[in-house]
Amino acid sequence: MNILNIWLIILFWLIGLTVVYPIVMVLVTSFKSYGEANFLSINLPKGFLFENYVQVFNEGKILRSSLNSLVITVSAVALIVILSSMLGFILARNRNKINKVIFFLMMMGICAPFAALPTIKLLQVLQIYGSRISLVFVYSAMFMPFSTMLITRYIATLPKELDEAAVIDGCTGFSLFFRIIFPLLRPITITVGILNFMWVWNDFQLPLYLLNSPSQYTLPLSVYNFFGQYNRSWNLVCADMVLVSLPVVIIYLLAQKYIISGMIAGAVKE
Repeated sequence: MNILNIWLIILFWLIGLTVVYPIVMVLVTSFKSYGEANFLSINLPKGFLFENYVQVFNEGKILRSSLNSLVITVSAVALIVILSSMLGFILARNRNKINKVIFFLMMMGICAPFAALPTIKLLQVLQIYGSRISLVFVYSAMFMPFSTMLITRYIATLPKELDEAAVIDGCTGFSLFFRIIFPLLRPITITVGILNFMWVWNDFQLPLYLLNSPSQYTLPLSVYNFFGQYNRSWNLVCADMVLVSLPVVIIYLLAQKYIISGMIAGAVKE
């Protein structure tokens, strides 16, 4: 092993520590007392206080916020997966000039930033501003371009003979897609679903702009409100952050192989 490789290993270890240290600090601090938590260190507490989580769960409206996040996230992910799959099938199978332009415009949507004022004005015109359904539609519009790109590239790897055989047997239109093509998209739809679940679940900006009732707040917003009430109680704030992050961490750990395989499959070129 040469000197360059040794320095690279040291560098990567240092980078890894900068990522791991805040996570460990938050986890350890969530079990500390008020006085111990003020130091914000990774030192183990004298006694693990699980009462912090009980207090956060009761006073932080975790259950209500979890239900809001679950409804919004599941609805948005389902809409993204279904619409992106249908659009990806059309774009992959019918490569005419119009569809190429549509695909180009969809790809432009990946780098387009969120514009708060026009979006709010549109939702007000549609009379859905401040509702959870408005958040579902905005998430779908924001994350469909990337999802469509992955699914389109994946469908392009499927043989067209499947479509032709189904058409000969009288299976066309929606029946062709949902009975023949959609079941074959399981790897990429799982990947798209997991990625979008993590993005939507963890998002803080859009609920802050588009929800105006505390009863509809999502989990990230509950952390924001909880921090406003207990900004000096780092043990409670960290416990709240752990509870909010736990579902996404569990899903990622259980499904990381699908994410990797789906990203590789979606990157295959025609």
